[in-house]
Amino acid sequence: MALDPILQTMLNQMPIPASEELDIAAYRASAEALRSMMIGPEGPIEVASIEDRTLAGPRGDIVLRIYRPNGAVAGTLHHFYGGGWSVGNIDIIDPIARRLARDLSMVVVTSNYRLAPENPFPAGLDDCLVAARWTLDHVGELGGGERPVVVSGESAGANLAAVVALVLRDEQPGRSFNAQLLINPAVDLRDTTFQRASLLADADPSLRTHSLRQLYPLYSAGHDRADPRLSPLAADDLSGLPPAVIAVLTVDPLRDEAVEYADRLRAAGVPVELIEFPDLTHGFTGLTVLVPAADRALVRTLALLRELLARTAADAGRS
Repeated sequence: MALDPILQTMLNQMPIPASEELDIAAYRASAEALRSMMIGPEGPIEVASIEDRTLAGPRGDIVLRIYRPNGAVAGTLHHFYGGGWSVGNIDIIDPIARRLARDLSMVVVTSNYRLAPENPFPAGLDDCLVAARWTLDHVGELGGGERPVVVSGESAGANLAAVVALVLRDEQPGRSFNAQLLINPAVDLRDTTFQRASLLADADPSLRTHSLRQLYPLYSAGHDRADPRLSPLAADDLSGLPPAVIAVLTVDPLRDEAVEYADRLRAAGVPVELIEFPDLTHGFTGLTVLVPAADRALVRTLALLRELLARTAADAGRS
């Protein structure tokens, strides 16, 4: 499958690592360096306001950042960053948070969480749960209690978003998010996942299968990866979860497990919108200012979310 030519040109110019051994320090430095590429020549997207708050977490403070859009507010979205559970922070995803606030007209909440390998599972998840509960407790002052509340994430962040939805379904029946937006989600960390065709193909130059083989044990740190809190696809019951928009990429090694997760959600009675892009690579949301195809893909994905929320609201009104 041919990639978008502009994206392919960018990839051709990137250095090829000398070793397949994962270097977390270099991985983190690379993520920080790419931040400027996400902003674009016109500068940061304008929002009405940005506010930082601090929550008491299980092992220290958790910083929340709240983005309020210009104009009327359509709801609240809590977004978790990706990075293999080992990289990332709310500063790096500032450009995408601003974009989500503007394009969805929602109050967007982002939150830091502890990273592996220094803080393996369940440290990061515990922080995300504290932050997600805070958002649900404060929707009245965020996007409004009568408006939809969405949990979202990309890659490892989408894994955390999916797990948060699972945990809250059982913890607080009837009081959770109204929808979930999962972009390139990692939903199966078990060793058997590496038998899937998309992982065997190893066709995404931006996310190699050998990197996942190293990241999963760093995050799980010996914990049973069949635990649904690590692998939501391993959960026995997916019923009662929020309706979902799931975006996948044809070359992404995570593609097949995400499609299987969408199928299982549907089988459990959960409304799902699955969208696939054949010409993009993992992490495309960070390239929207440089790659028009990536920008179009994000526009289509967010449009699907708006449509899903409108249908959900209409169905609730008829019931």
